[in-house]
Amino acid sequence: MRRRKFLKIIGGTTALGMAGTYIWAAPTATSARQPWQQAGQYNDPIRHALSYAILAANPHNRQPWLVELHSENEATLYCDQARHLPVTDPFDRQITIGLGCFLEQLSIAAAYKNKVANTILFEQGSHDTQLDLRPVAHIQLVEGNTKNADLFPYIINRRTDRTPYTDAVPNRTDLIAIQTAAGPGTTTTHFPPLVANIQNICAEAARIEFMTPYTHEESAGLMRVGRQAVTENPDGISIEGPIIELLNLGGAMSPSAMRDHSSTAFRQGMNMYLEAIDTTQSFVWITTPTNSRVDQIAAGRAYARANLKATQLGISMQPLSQCLQEYPEMDAQLAAIHKLLSMGSVNGDNRIQMLVRMGYGKATTNSPRWPLETRLK
Repeated sequence: MRRRKFLKIIGGTTALGMAGTYIWAAPTATSARQPWQQAGQYNDPIRHALSYAILAANPHNRQPWLVELHSENEATLYCDQARHLPVTDPFDRQITIGLGCFLEQLSIAAAYKNKVANTILFEQGSHDTQLDLRPVAHIQLVEGNTKNADLFPYIINRRTDRTPYTDAVPNRTDLIAIQTAAGPGTTTTHFPPLVANIQNICAEAARIEFMTPYTHEESAGLMRVGRQAVTENPDGISIEGPIIELLNLGGAMSPSAMRDHSSTAFRQGMNMYLEAIDTTQSFVWITTPTNSRVDQIAAGRAYARANLKATQLGISMQPLSQCLQEYPEMDAQLAAIHKLLSMGSVNGDNRIQMLVRMGYGKATTNSPRWPLETRLK
């Protein structure tokens, strides 16, 4: 943004001078990142594992997990009923995938302490439309042969990197390593024509979601703009930094501004998202045999492993979920991505659960998190 336009938006140099000390001293909500520093500082095995599980990737950073503790080695996982995405995720498919990421990071953290996380999924059944009050998983930590403990050191450094990526292309060896870590049903590509075709579908899907008022409203309602908003609600879509503080001070960057399709904030938000897609160098996608709840959990667990392996290799990742979502305006893009990647039917065999851009970005900040104590029943 040009300096003159920037100063006009924030109300001139006087506003800049008055706000400068406050803004530049602490550009991000550090208290909202405390769970990243506190992970592992628990004596009993289940809390130790849970402190890493709550750092898992999840849709719109809703953090949909709610845990009931039974003992130092046993717990039950539920879906927090206040954290659905009813508009863009009407069947809780993405929420379920996020819970799968949670379970996988719990399992990896337990393995680091030589524990196996035995998990029983949906022992009381589940609703096809929305996860309800019934348990998602019963977890018991026992002694046994552990696996994937080698991924544990990368949990703390894991990021979802939404920045534009450089021109460097991940090599085939690294892509195969990510694919292997994720397991069956995972495919990677850096073949330029295929990457370009996927980009086109993802870009059109993003435009649809931005330009459809009721779908964009769901995201806008979850935007936490500025340090104070993030501190008060360490979930949702955090938008922070010194410039954001200044723009927020002048009213140019706020949830209401981003709801206004004629505003600079809205246009720049959409353009930045499209620019990120345009710089993608490779993709990974995760497919499951069916679209059942159990398979959705499996997809989340596979993505968690892929994300941690990519972190180990220095490769950035960002899920591009729009074209996989299930609302009427997205039907054509959902069908197009399945056709392009030679998959089966959307609701039948071979459902694409995750589509993720990969490359080399610049993200350095963790996503905010609610403390573990707030996620316990």
